[in-house]
Amino acid sequence: MKTKKLGALTAACAMVGALALVGCGGADAPQAGSSTDADQSKAGYTLVSEGTLTVGTSAEYEPFEYMENGEYKGFDLDLAAAIADDLGLELKIENVDFDTIVPGVASGTKYDAGFGAITITPKRKKQVDFTDSYYMDDQAIVTMKDNAEVTAENYEDALNAKDVKIAVQSGSTAESFAKENFPKAQLVPFKNATDCFAALQSNQATALVTNRSVAAQLTAESFTNEQVIKLIPTGEEYSIAVGKENPELKKAINASLKKLTEDGTVDALMEKYNIK
Repeated sequence: MKTKKLGALTAACAMVGALALVGCGGADAPQAGSSTDADQSKAGYTLVSEGTLTVGTSAEYEPFEYMENGEYKGFDLDLAAAIADDLGLELKIENVDFDTIVPGVASGTKYDAGFGAITITPKRKKQVDFTDSYYMDDQAIVTMKDNAEVTAENYEDALNAKDVKIAVQSGSTAESFAKENFPKAQLVPFKNATDCFAALQSNQATALVTNRSVAAQLTAESFTNEQVIKLIPTGEEYSIAVGKENPELKKAINASLKKLTEDGTVDALMEKYNIK
């Protein structure tokens, strides 16, 4: 399953396949951390707090980042823990609104890196640098199961009307997709993905647009009376955002990504979170 995903990413993006997918399973992370502050200085990267990798995330995007019983879970956050461990750093997670992650990384004073299923886009690349990508995703349209008016066959016209409300996560590629494809509709932005699904439940929206993996997870487990009616292949690459003034940190993270890919932790992580 994972090898197939990696191959698709390589073919689609002409990237070095084995460097693209990365991950780790939290407590199962390889115990490779042996760096010292002197090592970090020699590596040439800077950190918001010495000896600590401070990451910005928005923990409302299952299966990539979310909270469960007061603990951080998800592919991206296990990945962050594995990278921090490999670099010999402590990990500090800052849970914030999604649309503040990239600006926070760009500032150089809030977060060293952004882990949040962040798609590489031209607009974001003006603010931050990105590591090797680790996953490819698409967009999905979700409605209530009892909504017979919007279907896979008519969604383009049915949702592109002035009386239609579409829930989206603020600052996401789903918001950009909906603006471009349903210009007549009224977009209703929310700070996180879970709120979009809840809005659909409470009739605040006719449909929602979000990424494929998130839609699959939440309709299967948390919002079972909602359904994915259409998948739109957009080939979005997820990556880790790093400050433009910190190229050596990007280099160090990429080296960790390569190591974690080669030792098989990506397969374990994808299986752990049922990411396809």
